[in-house]
Amino acid sequence: MPDVLAQDSIARQEIVSAPDFVCSWSDGGLDATWVHLGGELDMATAPQLEQTLAEPHLQTRLVVIDLRELAFIDAAGVRAIVNASIRARQTGRRLVLLRGLPNIDRMFTLAASSGDIEVGYVAEPSVEAGPLHGE
Repeated sequence: MPDVLAQDSIARQEIVSAPDFVCSWSDGGLDATWVHLGGELDMATAPQLEQTLAEPHLQTRLVVIDLRELAFIDAAGVRAIVNASIRARQTGRRLVLLRGLPNIDRMFTLAASSGDIEVGYVAEPSVEAGPLHGE
């Protein structure tokens, strides 16, 4: 009987899995590229980001890394981004991060990397901003 209860208990448990890592890019125009990250950037997935950032078509004057969909980052992920930022500056390019969740920002703060990265913000539209063009 205890085996049946244990199996029933296991069957009822929700299996919560980590979100898959997503690393995609899009042409930002005017010699710029947007790299979109989602899920978890960690020791296992950092090489995928490094490989993406090293691709020749991403060697634009400006690379924006969008962290808004990133759920988690560890030290390996921070290191990959900081190293990419340093390499960009050494070759006369810019790498700018779009802020993510507070836990993502916290990792960059803990790594004391603020001097090595440039952080940008996306302002949310304000009600006071008035009508949009075409309205």
